[in-house]
Amino acid sequence: MAKHSVHGLGALQAEVMEIVWELGEATVAQVAERIGKRRRVTYTTVLVAMQKLDKKGWLRHHSAGRAYVYQPVRSREAAHTGVVRDILLNAFRGNPRLLLSHLLD
Repeated sequence: MAKHSVHGLGALQAEVMEIVWELGEATVAQVAERIGKRRRVTYTTVLVAMQKLDKKGWLRHHSAGRAYVYQPVRSREAAHTGVVRDILLNAFRGNPRLLLSHLLD
């Protein structure tokens, strides 16, 4: 499982993103191999997850021979900043003072 939750993504998609951020770019086989060191996962499952991330705008790809190489569209920091922004807007009505007050209590 991914170390950090990435807003709007399932556990596998978040794990894929963490690996692609770490590597800078990766093929499906590379990601499947990394995940496979921790738990069982099929190539096809990783392929579908990466295709969905591509459609959602998290990844982009280019051809390299017979394989696609995927790259992140946004940085890890930008993705996690979006999570904080969503929490601020949804849980604290966009008011940073409410957030700070909650953290200090």
